[in-house]
Amino acid sequence: MAQSWLTQVMDHLQQQDAICRVVIADTKGSTPRDAGAEMFIHNHDFVGTIGGGTLEYEAIAIARRLLIAAKENGFHRHWQSFALGPSLGQCCGGVVTILFEAFAPNILPMLQKYDAKHVAAWRHDGDATTLPVPTNAVARPKYEASSKQLYLPAAKAKRGFYLYGAGHVGRAVMAVTDALDLDRYWIDDDAARFPDVKASDITIVPAKDMTTIARHAPKGAFHLVMTYSHRLDEAIVHALLRENRFARLGLIGSETKANRFRSSLISAGITPAAFDRLVCPVGLTQIKGKSPPMVALSIAAQLAIWLDEEDSLPTCTS
Repeated sequence: MAQSWLTQVMDHLQQQDAICRVVIADTKGSTPRDAGAEMFIHNHDFVGTIGGGTLEYEAIAIARRLLIAAKENGFHRHWQSFALGPSLGQCCGGVVTILFEAFAPNILPMLQKYDAKHVAAWRHDGDATTLPVPTNAVARPKYEASSKQLYLPAAKAKRGFYLYGAGHVGRAVMAVTDALDLDRYWIDDDAARFPDVKASDITIVPAKDMTTIARHAPKGAFHLVMTYSHRLDEAIVHALLRENRFARLGLIGSETKANRFRSSLISAGITPAAFDRLVCPVGLTQIKGKSPPMVALSIAAQLAIWLDEEDSLPTCTS
């Protein structure tokens, strides 16, 4: 899971500095970001974005004024809608409703009473001084305009991402995918191949048999296969296709390699339909460069497309 808003706010308040959370609650028409996009603003800096431009400039100014208003009671909530065309001069032309919640350090003891690990979602009310309230799970942000209530998931789950191979391209891919909503696992059968990894969201997995990881990976993950050996690549792909629990599977290589793998794996009992979610060569064909950084950028763009496509699929609520 991604770090929750509550954890981020409390971590900041412990430094005795007020902070304002700014969230897009609702959108109509063309807007730079969707509902749920957020940023955190304090007196001298900010993290995240709600789309940039004049909208974000105005939001930052409002948030910093609210930081002053929050000092007396420890918390202050504010709602505001922006017509991006008429009022802000932005070309999008849609309407954005934004939730502002400012927290001062003296509210920290109240926030610490929440057991955030067991909160599925939060309800943000119309009242200016009522803290967010834990509520039932919601898959996506839900805004009720009549009562000014916003329901938000506690934290957006990151997509599991398993990269097999710690060679030059594997290193380059890990270097350029840190901004994607991916829970990254990096697998190789030789621990010495891994570089010194400082990113906290990468889990290094030395595994003598990488197919074991492939067979037991959680459902719905993305997998990217690029080991030092075609034989090992084929064994990992075979394990993934046989288990059939993945969302997307990318294989580095050529169309010739893909055709050879298909022929061999069909002979091993994999049905032709199982190859629908196997992409080889993985990456955008518009990027022609073959150096590891260029290949990595092409693959990162492919992953971003996959994330968008998976997020747009209907969510089962039953």
